[in-house]
Amino acid sequence: MIQTENKQPIKEISHQDIYALYDMWEQLQSWQEVLPVLEKFFEDENRPLNKQQIARKYYACSQVFMLFYLDFRQTMQKMEKQLLELRSKKKV
Repeated sequence: MIQTENKQPIKEISHQDIYALYDMWEQLQSWQEVLPVLEKFFEDENRPLNKQQIARKYYACSQVFMLFYLDFRQTMQKMEKQLLELRSKKKV
């Protein structure tokens, strides 16, 4: 059995586990381009006084946020499950 310097067994982690975790990380990274659009909308203090335009932009941003939030929650649940599986892997 392979052990660390502290005589602890090393856990077995496959390449598949690493790639699955990387895929989830990439999924979260994909939001980096979209989220600044929401940030810009909500921090814009010089909004036009056109109520219809504000309503349309607000609706569009709320839809983007809801998509992000649902995706983020699902990804976090998958990642939590995957991390629990990794922690319970057999030790080499």
